[in-house]
Amino acid sequence: MLFNSYEFMLLFLPIFLAAYFLIRTKIKDYKKKESLLNILMILGSLIFYSLFEIKNTVILCMSIFLNINVINCIRLKKNTKIWMIAGVAVNIAILFFFKYSVVYAGMFFPVAISFYTFNQISYIVDFYRGEIKEHDLMDYLIYILFFPKILQGPLMGFAAFNDGLKKAYKDDMDWEKLMRGLLLLSMGLFKKVILADTFAKAVEYGFSAIPNLGRMEAILTAVFFSFQLYFDFSGYCDIAASVCMMMGFELSLNFNSPYKAVDIGDFWDRWHITLTKFFTKYVYIPLGGSRKGQLRTYLNIFFIFLLSGIWHGNGSTFVVWGIMHGVLSIITRMVKRAKKISEKSEENRIIAAGKKICGTLFTFVYVTAAWVFFRAGSISDAILLFERMVVGGIRPFYSTFADGFNLDEIWYVIKMTPLMKLSIAWDLCLWLFLIAGSVIIFFGKNAVSYSKECKINFGTTVLTAVLLVWSIISFSGVSTFLYMNF
Repeated sequence: MLFNSYEFMLLFLPIFLAAYFLIRTKIKDYKKKESLLNILMILGSLIFYSLFEIKNTVILCMSIFLNINVINCIRLKKNTKIWMIAGVAVNIAILFFFKYSVVYAGMFFPVAISFYTFNQISYIVDFYRGEIKEHDLMDYLIYILFFPKILQGPLMGFAAFNDGLKKAYKDDMDWEKLMRGLLLLSMGLFKKVILADTFAKAVEYGFSAIPNLGRMEAILTAVFFSFQLYFDFSGYCDIAASVCMMMGFELSLNFNSPYKAVDIGDFWDRWHITLTKFFTKYVYIPLGGSRKGQLRTYLNIFFIFLLSGIWHGNGSTFVVWGIMHGVLSIITRMVKRAKKISEKSEENRIIAAGKKICGTLFTFVYVTAAWVFFRAGSISDAILLFERMVVGGIRPFYSTFADGFNLDEIWYVIKMTPLMKLSIAWDLCLWLFLIAGSVIIFFGKNAVSYSKECKINFGTTVLTAVLLVWSIISFSGVSTFLYMNF
């Protein structure tokens, strides 16, 4: 089941939340309340996940069964390290089989297997290290299955997740959080359905017709994919966080305005935050982190980004994407090390602001260039797109490229204004989306922060209703979230 579907928005979510609120408000005995809420979490999450395809659920249950046995072996306190290593290795082998095996090529890819496999690995390693003091089957199942995070994360550690959820069980109902959650839900849906899916139409055309693109179309194809991925992933994170907010539970922040980053390190502190933390904790630090000299540090950084590229996909384009991020991360670290400024030194505010703007622009352009390899079907296609940015010539947009932005509700308003008389009227929606997207990305406040801090009044209520209704009536076909493919 997808977040951006009628089944989720009009059926599953209202019923689930109604049952959740009913149990929390009507059951006074905490033990009974906890048991009922745990059952609701597990059954609700299984229903949510099973509505993709039943064979996905079979593989998920097999993975859970396997890992429960590994955990039980570790609990015996005999050969614990061997069992931990074996458990991690088997999980990686299963993931590798489904993602990269030539034998398996062409068959279906289990939904969310990358994310729930990483959660399984995290649980096994943390349990082995003693960070999880006691294994409880119900708590473990909820941690793996919890529907707001199973599809694309965030990759929360078990302790933080379980403590937060149990605290929500104990707290009194906070109806203001319900309203704030609805506001965040409306913003997340708007980002996905209205913004990301609209940019996707031009992106699909652009990458399928690279040899025919003009210069501006080639540049905008790259920028629009950067925007599409931003709003797609940001929208998912907002929706996941909103459901938890309505439940009185806070998910780990996974997305924090990454295109405002001033350098590539800052970008990875803002983009898919919990994936970065996962690789840092379970790969980078065990490899030695930054404790074994500069050369080893740079090699570890490069390996992490190469691994991240391979995790995202098995094509050479993903390897190039990982290498680009790894190389710039190393260069950035070298430059920072060479230009350490003493704490006493001061810098002119104008110069500092200029450096920040230049850093943000450079980082966005570089990240967007890397996204081209991420999206292109081959390295040659990516290079050809860059060539079209230079030699493509300047001419009007192909109608197919601009048509996707002409949403009926917006186009109807334009037709009622003098704007319709302009020579660029047909392309006006494209430019409106580009401007609106840029304002949100570079100047807008993080949606999670806004939903927590804004005043709940008539204005925010109207905004919530408008965004929700607009998004829901715009559902069309099946538009999966991009990160579900990884």
